[in-house]
Amino acid sequence: MSTPPPPGSLPPPLDGTAAQQLPPGQAPNPLYRQLYQAYQDAYGSIDRLRRALDPALRTLNGTDAWLGPESRSWGGQLSAQQQTLRSAADRILWDIYTTLAATDRVTAHA
Repeated sequence: MSTPPPPGSLPPPLDGTAAQQLPPGQAPNPLYRQLYQAYQDAYGSIDRLRRALDPALRTLNGTDAWLGPESRSWGGQLSAQQQTLRSAADRILWDIYTTLAATDRVTAHA
C-alpha cells in the first residue's frame, strides 16, 4: 500500500475572505476543518510510527548478542510485525484522506 497524497493536495478549509464570500445560507464545514487538521497532524507524524520497530531490528541484526534458531525466529516475527505496523500506518492515513476527500468544505446553515 502506498502513502496517500500530502494534505496540501486537498483544498484547505475555508476561512477569512473565502468564508465571507460564501453565498447566504452557507458556511465553512467545521467537520472538514477538523478532518483536515487531523490529516495534517497524522501525515506529519506517521513516520515516527512507521519507524517504531527499527531500533529493535537494528539491535537484533547489528550484534552477535543473540544467535541461533530462536533469534532468527524472533527476528522474523519482528520483521513481520514491522511490516504490519507500516501497513497500519498507511491505512490510518488513507482512512482519514478518503473521509476528508468525501467531505464538503461548505455546509448549509440557518
